[in-house]
Amino acid sequence: MADNHEVKEKHREVRCWLEEVFGDHTVPQYEINVKMVVMLHDLMQRCKERDTDKQILIDDLNDKTTEYHGEEKRLSSIVENVGLSPSSLSQSGNVSLRTLTNVAQTLQLQVTSASNYYLAMMNLTRELVALEDKRQEENLSNQKLFNKTKIAMIKTESLKKAMVSLEEQAKEEGPKLEDRMRQTGFYHSKSREYDNQLESLEVKLRETGVEPSLYHQSLVALSQELESLDTRLSPLKAKLDSYQNLPPNVPLAKVKIEEAKRQLMAMEAELSRNIDMMHM
Repeated sequence: MADNHEVKEKHREVRCWLEEVFGDHTVPQYEINVKMVVMLHDLMQRCKERDTDKQILIDDLNDKTTEYHGEEKRLSSIVENVGLSPSSLSQSGNVSLRTLTNVAQTLQLQVTSASNYYLAMMNLTRELVALEDKRQEENLSNQKLFNKTKIAMIKTESLKKAMVSLEEQAKEEGPKLEDRMRQTGFYHSKSREYDNQLESLEVKLRETGVEPSLYHQSLVALSQELESLDTRLSPLKAKLDSYQNLPPNVPLAKVKIEEAKRQLMAMEAELSRNIDMMHM
């Protein structure tokens, strides 16, 4: 019930406001419901607030107009008392007066005293200096941006040329790379094939009972050992030959010869065994 009474009160206020707004004209028809009444009441309040603000501004302007008229009369009275009037001024004086008036309006001076002119000009000068400093900063910033843009454009052109060069190189090297890839694949295939063959041969060697002594590394080691024995045998042969040429001290010579023969036979026997092992 309270909400219904509030809506009715708002509608009554809205109706009075609409009649006041339209005056002698008929108020247009509108749908009466809670939503519409609330919207119109909110609009009414906003419009009244705006009208109030306008009225305050109008009253202020009227007060200022009255004040300015009073000031005008006061200044006119002063000018008349000192014998000055626009008609009494020379053409140059009228030009200066209009210039001062325009300057005062430009500087938004309410009191046109010399000190106010000076203060306003100083403020304007400070603003001009600050604006000039800001303009120089912006010019410097723009110059930096321009230099960066120029460098970026140069780098972009260089990258474009490098891209074109790489594309041309890719076109030229493409077939070579494809051929190398095919060769690489072939080599990998052959490598796997040889690995498989090697594993198969090693299995066959193990199955046939081949001794590890016949492998290449073992044969190389035996060959080196034979060379070493041959090297050791050569001095003994030379020594034996020298014993055969000894003077007729027969008993001692026979002993030496027999000793050398035994050493020679032992080394020849070892050499024969190594040779036989190589041929097994």
